[in-house]
Amino acid sequence: MPLIATTTRRQFLALSMALAAGGSRAQALPDSRRPIRIVIPAPPGGPADILGRALGQHLSAALDDTPVIVDSKPGGASVLAALAVARAAPDGHTLLLTINTTHTQVPHMFGKPPYDPFGEFTPITQVYRNGSVLVAHPALPVNDLKELVELSKANGPIQAGSPGAGTNGHLYIEMLNDAGARLSHIPYKGSADAMRDLLGGFVKVLFDSPSTSVPHIRENRLKVLAVTGPVRLAALPEVKTAREQGFPALDITGWMGFFGPAGMQTAVVERLNQALVAAIRKPEIRARFEPLGLELTGTTAAEFRSIVRDDYETWGRIIRQTGVKLD
Repeated sequence: MPLIATTTRRQFLALSMALAAGGSRAQALPDSRRPIRIVIPAPPGGPADILGRALGQHLSAALDDTPVIVDSKPGGASVLAALAVARAAPDGHTLLLTINTTHTQVPHMFGKPPYDPFGEFTPITQVYRNGSVLVAHPALPVNDLKELVELSKANGPIQAGSPGAGTNGHLYIEMLNDAGARLSHIPYKGSADAMRDLLGGFVKVLFDSPSTSVPHIRENRLKVLAVTGPVRLAALPEVKTAREQGFPALDITGWMGFFGPAGMQTAVVERLNQALVAAIRKPEIRARFEPLGLELTGTTAAEFRSIVRDDYETWGRIIRQTGVKLD
């Protein structure tokens, strides 16, 4: 009898511990009754908004039909969106979908950084990496980077747009100026506004994402002068890289990825990572976005953390060299 009683107590304790662990794990995962909010630092209709909505549908399905809302918070050099996520509860219901600017560039551009890109966020997964595309209005009499630099030297500053102050496009413009060009930077609140003004001729050149530029290039509405990054874009294989044209400093790629607030439980990060990576690798997602020049990746959280750290150091050196400041 004592043996049976002892065994029963042990079984009871083991069952209790298992139930407690299961309950703890269940609490650690997103609650399907509450929506997940994907915050993006860009206006509706831009590349991040379109991609966020496409991935959000698959994320919802993978998480028991949890509602997913895309919340656009443009402006403020991505600071508004970043702070909204950094200050949210670390429960997996508030995510940041952003380009590398937010974590690898903006903190270097303020005397007092508005947030800690490592201490206030949890990396979840990289979605894609890509070079930028330098496109020009068809009326501009240049066909490559060297001709652009020469024209700007001869005729004075050429208006050059970017999706915003402190973005990859902004820094590429300043890097070209350091190499001898005379470009006047015109920042916009997102890719859609910048592209509209380029098509209208209000700015003459624009550094932007291939997902925004490639459709217009294929319709002969824009000229493409170069792509950034170490290799040519699969979507534009005939276009030479900046390095091939004698501008090796512009061989850096950008990326987009998901972050959450700091302090997220490992189980939350793992489940979100698995669901998002599965969405990124869906054939319909690849078929829709890879032809636009995006190299879809879907990394582990640890891999993404390492990428962010390395790019933070790289862009920091570039920003110190160009002297770009936002305050």
